[in-house]
Amino acid sequence: MERIGVQFKEFPQCLYTMGDDALSLIRKGVHFDDKPYIFVVIGASGDLAKKKIYPKLWELHRDRLVPKQTYYVGYARSNITINDVKNNVTPHVKLSEDSEILYEEFFSKSSYVRGQYNTSESFENLAQHLQKLSTEANYIYYLAVPPTVFKSVSLYIHRHCMSPRGTTKVVIEKPFGHDLESSNELSQHIGSLFPEEQVYRIDHYLGKEMAQNLMILRFGNRVFSPIWNQGSRWLF
Repeated sequence: MERIGVQFKEFPQCLYTMGDDALSLIRKGVHFDDKPYIFVVIGASGDLAKKKIYPKLWELHRDRLVPKQTYYVGYARSNITINDVKNNVTPHVKLSEDSEILYEEFFSKSSYVRGQYNTSESFENLAQHLQKLSTEANYIYYLAVPPTVFKSVSLYIHRHCMSPRGTTKVVIEKPFGHDLESSNELSQHIGSLFPEEQVYRIDHYLGKEMAQNLMILRFGNRVFSPIWNQGSRWLF
């Protein structure tokens, strides 16, 4: 987690659930750097964005597990507004009376930019929008788009939308190619644009059970506990 500006301190060994007590302990043990963050969802009008990505971003915001200065930008070809994005996402989130104000706060930090996936002008417009939010922010791009536009989107991000004074990370959603040859070709293309430490490849079902049990693995295992401790030289 240190790679994206987050450091975890030592937590109690008995942390097995994500209830209120666990969240409180996590917040005490997490340190964010001082920079703003901008999370850009490329493909914000699609099913993956409204059913998976935005609901999880909302939960992180609700639970205060992201830096306070975090902004959320949706980008897609659809002629919609951020209110339309909100209306599409709302059926897929769980809201209580206590969380409604936070939900409005989440979308007050959200915006939407319409553009194509294969034109410089569109990504220049996106870059201008991001710099209006902050000229110091770290950027995280989540490519929730069809594999056919991975190359063009990553190319134009590199040309026009890199953070001017921060880091830029690119998250690529599955499928990463349709066979070994196309996967290698895409890897070579991405590698020509970004260092490997800036690229994350995501399959939200691959290793799902393992990811769900990371808390138990981390805090219930005496071998991993010292290795993953903040003071360890082995931490990422």
